[in-house]
Amino acid sequence: MNAALSLFLQVLPLALGAAISPTFLAMQVVVLTSPAPGALRRGWALALGSMSMLLLISVGGFSLASALPPLQVNGPTWVEAAILAIGGGALLAVALRVRSKPAKKHDSVLSKLVDARPPFIFGIGALRLALNASTLALYIPALHVIFSATVDIAVKGLAFVLLFLITEAAVLGPVVAVTVAGERAKPVLTRLHDGFERHSRQVTIVTCAGFAVVLLGLAGWTALQLV
Repeated sequence: MNAALSLFLQVLPLALGAAISPTFLAMQVVVLTSPAPGALRRGWALALGSMSMLLLISVGGFSLASALPPLQVNGPTWVEAAILAIGGGALLAVALRVRSKPAKKHDSVLSKLVDARPPFIFGIGALRLALNASTLALYIPALHVIFSATVDIAVKGLAFVLLFLITEAAVLGPVVAVTVAGERAKPVLTRLHDGFERHSRQVTIVTCAGFAVVLLGLAGWTALQLV
C-alpha cells in the first residue's frame, strides 16, 4: 500500500475519535446563541483558546516523538506498545468514569460563558482542551504516527493539518458556520446540540470504550510480536 495512503488511513480514525466532544459543542452553542452582544467574538475566543492549547500540545508531542524510536521502521517497538496501551487505558478510564457518574443536569461553566469577556473564554477553551483526556488519548498517538511515517515532509504536514482541524471540529465548526451563514446557522447548531445533549453520555461511553478496545488490542498484538 502507498505509504501516504497508509498514513492517512491510520490518522483519520484517530482524528474522528478525537473530534467527538459533546462538551465543546455545548459550550459553542451556548456562546454563539447568547443574546448578549459580541457572541461571535466570544465564539472565536473559545475556538482560538482550544486551538492554541492543541498547537502547544502538538509542539510538545512532536518534540517528544523526535526523542523516541520511530514506529514500524525496524518492526514494532515497546514504545509503540506503551503509547497504544496508555491511550487505550486512558479512554477506558474515561468510559468507566462517565458510566459511573449520574448525568449532569447543568454545567456551571456554561452559564458563565453567556456574557463573559473573550480573554476569560479563551482561557476556558485552552483549559478544557488540556483536560480533555478522551481527545488527547487519541490525538497524541496520531502525532507519533505522523512523525514516524516514512513519507515526504509535505505529506506529514498535510496529515497534521487534517488531524488538527478534524480534532477541533466541535469547537471550530460552529463558529465558522455562524461566521459564514450568520443567524441561519444558529437553529441548526441548537438542534445538533440538543441531539448530542440527549445522548452525550452514551456517545462518550461507546466512543471511548470502542477506541479503548482497539488501542489495547493493538498494544497487545504489538507486545506479542516483541516477546
